[in-house]
Amino acid sequence: MGIINEEARSWAAKEFPRFDFTVTARDIARFAHATEATDPIHFDGAAARAAGFTDVVAPALFPYVIRMQAYNMVDRAHLEPDGSPSADVPPLPTRRAMAGETSIDLGDPIVAGDVITVHKHLVDLYEKEGKSGPLVFVQMEFTFRNQHGRLVARERFTRIYR
Repeated sequence: MGIINEEARSWAAKEFPRFDFTVTARDIARFAHATEATDPIHFDGAAARAAGFTDVVAPALFPYVIRMQAYNMVDRAHLEPDGSPSADVPPLPTRRAMAGETSIDLGDPIVAGDVITVHKHLVDLYEKEGKSGPLVFVQMEFTFRNQHGRLVARERFTRIYR
């Protein structure tokens, strides 16, 4: 095997920037409409407050909106042919990629006015021999915390290169 070279190991050691995202009621409403979440707590502040929230509350998978804004909204020149940001692609002698496992743990709900900080870091970079040759697994973790330091979500994502 040996497809993971020193350049890829150096890439794996880099620190990714943190990103702050201020959540608006409009962001929440747009996501709720797009995902067909119809509960009034996503659109009506009074309904959300009656349900115990401080303002309109985001549907459960709203952290994906934040992650996409934070790390995927880049100039087209910085995208790979599959649409992945080039900064997320390890310098390997192959570019064929596929999605692997994704999991998300949810914490506190996200409400309008929250400032969510997302931090991306590489958990692991390793290789295995597959039926068609070597496979490289890149495991990333995204941690989302609100302005109070409370966890709102943690996503683990694996991308596989061959």
